[in-house]
Amino acid sequence: MRTMRATSLLTALFIFAIGTSLSAQDYVITVKGDSLAGKVKMFNFGVEKKVQVTTADKKKNNLSLFQVKMVMFENEKYVPAKGPAGYTFMKVVREGFLSLLAFQLENQTGYDGRYLQKKGGQGVEVPNLTFKKTLRNFLEDCPSLSQRIEAGEFSRNDLDRIIDEYNQCITGRFNAVQKQIAQQKQQTAKLNPWEALEEKVKSTADLEGKDNALEMITEIKGKIARAEKVPNFMVDGLRSILKAPEIQPELEAALKEIQ
Repeated sequence: MRTMRATSLLTALFIFAIGTSLSAQDYVITVKGDSLAGKVKMFNFGVEKKVQVTTADKKKNNLSLFQVKMVMFENEKYVPAKGPAGYTFMKVVREGFLSLLAFQLENQTGYDGRYLQKKGGQGVEVPNLTFKKTLRNFLEDCPSLSQRIEAGEFSRNDLDRIIDEYNQCITGRFNAVQKQIAQQKQQTAKLNPWEALEEKVKSTADLEGKDNALEMITEIKGKIARAEKVPNFMVDGLRSILKAPEIQPELEAALKEIQ
């Protein structure tokens, strides 16, 4: 029993060691979606910035900054971004709709500069002297936060709070838009059978009460579009008019959407 437990423990430790080794390995993801793992060297200076990956087969792969989507180097994530001095590799400090990146200031090797970048690529260096004005304008797509920055509620030391609040603001707006899109799709799905019924009624000759039926269908479509409940008396009235056998399939398909 002890031998089996010891064997299981050694196996678990071995698997853990392998997993830790793989997760800690440096790698590069290209803009084409390819992943290259191995020994990574970053050349983030000069005109042509690039990264070199030496894979297990000793092959050296040299990639320019514009061929790279992301670099994982020494447990830090780097991405190409356009900073104050042009395109360069920046270290990812925080990610979200609004990300905080760190870049190398001129003639420095450390990543002491701070850069804010929106999901769409628009970015701005975090300044010292014009902090309030710069961030107020940059984050104006979230008016409540922009106004609070203008009021002096935040300083450069509050970047984490600013990022959190902006991302919450955009996430809420995004979710609201997605909900609206879902509702519109649902309404469209409900309206399609009614459109088909309307066309069927229009094309049916010698249908008694056709004008009344079309008027009721139009009113029902309006209620569906406004997400209002269709009264039973309207359904009963429509059924009493549309008794023709050739219309029944379209009628039942339309009524199914509001039941």
